[in-house]
Amino acid sequence: MIRKANPGDWNSVSHISSTAGYDDYINTHYGPSYLNSGNVYVSDNSGIDGFIKIEALKDNSLWFSGLRVSQESRRKHIATTMLEYTHKCAIKNGYNSMRCMVETNNIPSIKLMESFSMSIVQKYNFFLGGIDISSYTFNQKLKHGLVNKEWKFDSEYKGIYEIGNNQIYAYPGNLTYYTVLEGADFDYVPEGSTCAPDYLSSFIKLKPDSEFVSGYVFEKKIWNNKIHNFS
Repeated sequence: MIRKANPGDWNSVSHISSTAGYDDYINTHYGPSYLNSGNVYVSDNSGIDGFIKIEALKDNSLWFSGLRVSQESRRKHIATTMLEYTHKCAIKNGYNSMRCMVETNNIPSIKLMESFSMSIVQKYNFFLGGIDISSYTFNQKLKHGLVNKEWKFDSEYKGIYEIGNNQIYAYPGNLTYYTVLEGADFDYVPEGSTCAPDYLSSFIKLKPDSEFVSGYVFEKKIWNNKIHNFS
């Protein structure tokens, strides 16, 4: 059974995250507050054996993250079941895609996404520090592609900063998340987090983020015309 998580589930979620074999950002960066944002769902089969977080994006997509399965329950198709649940939520509530990010060296998760007919739409590299946009001009433009909104990649944005051929999207979260859209010659500031698609990354003269160097954005398109009623 898959159900929405409640505060009493935190110990199980915390334990699964800490023993899953991936970067345990859930415990190290969030703690129990992880259950308070987005919609966390748990797989409960006589005890919690997995979980997933689902969040709505501005571009009418569902972003999912933190897909974890307990070590004792591996190879029981629990991760696939949770992905199928997410897919059904997306269809039921009228979203046009489901999307996630997987670290480029996480081969098991990459294979899982591919088995679920999700496709890589972009590879991003991540850097410590930000872009100096103090002399840039703010424009209201719609540009195709994805931008980083606090580690969720969204295609809905109109405000970009530009000077010459350089175009940057800046998202103010708990720090500023810069997404390089175009350009090759940048000045930098020490604060913030910068990402760039793989084909632009060689121009970024910042230190790579040692905790998360690069990742693939996976996406699965959903075609429907239903109305949102997500809960």
